[in-house]
Amino acid sequence: MSKGDGLIWSGFRNVVSQTLAVFTSLPNLSILLTGWLVVVVAGPFGTFQTMGMGLRLVYWGFVIVTGVIIAAACRAVVLPLCLGWRPLIVDAAMSLGTATLLAPLICTLRASLDPVLTHDELAVGVIWVHTMFVVAPIFLLRRQFGLEKGLSAPAPERPRLARRLPEALQGADILRLSGNGHTVEVVTDQGAHTLRLRLSDAIDEMEPVAGMCTHRSHWVTLAAMTGRECREGKVFLRLSNGERVPVSRTYAPQLEAAGVIPPRPVSED
Repeated sequence: MSKGDGLIWSGFRNVVSQTLAVFTSLPNLSILLTGWLVVVVAGPFGTFQTMGMGLRLVYWGFVIVTGVIIAAACRAVVLPLCLGWRPLIVDAAMSLGTATLLAPLICTLRASLDPVLTHDELAVGVIWVHTMFVVAPIFLLRRQFGLEKGLSAPAPERPRLARRLPEALQGADILRLSGNGHTVEVVTDQGAHTLRLRLSDAIDEMEPVAGMCTHRSHWVTLAAMTGRECREGKVFLRLSNGERVPVSRTYAPQLEAAGVIPPRPVSED
């Protein structure tokens, strides 16, 4: 599986869990039950004239439950594939998918329950239009009322080293590691803490966070690097928290090759 496919599959699983949470919540179940009772009593689309109360209970119950399942499936497929698309286009895609899959089922069910209906009234195209008139406003209104949140991005994976930090720093972003013998100073955006650990082992536990060594005693995350400066012939790396970390001649070429810092001017040599 490629990285892109993995992201889509991860998004699909994420949106499936979101959808299950939405449709199994008490408020949404109450809305579905209320809607079911309303259409059973009102008998829209000619069902009041051609079906008795008991038959309408069965028919509309099947349509609503099937429609919810199909809408949830379409939402789970469309959202991961349409990341970054305009909300209106995403809602239109979900509506089209739901109506296209639901209309043939409704047509088949009406044909078996309503033998008095004409061929024109049972045309899939006609039922598809009726279904779109119902489905599209539901998707649009869900977003207008804040019920459609879209696909939330998964939380970034935390490095194993973060588990060694005190509880107060568990949620902090690690900026750099500085080794001193058998101890490592872990500097975060919310404070620092010293661990009894070798620097090499601490760097291994920073995966999957990207970073580079600037000195034999210093390792800095790429996200924390903001620039470079020179003082008295020595090169330092500026960090997002205002600190400056020394860059040794051994590691400078790697940082320059990666584009982290610009090459040193000839005058600085």
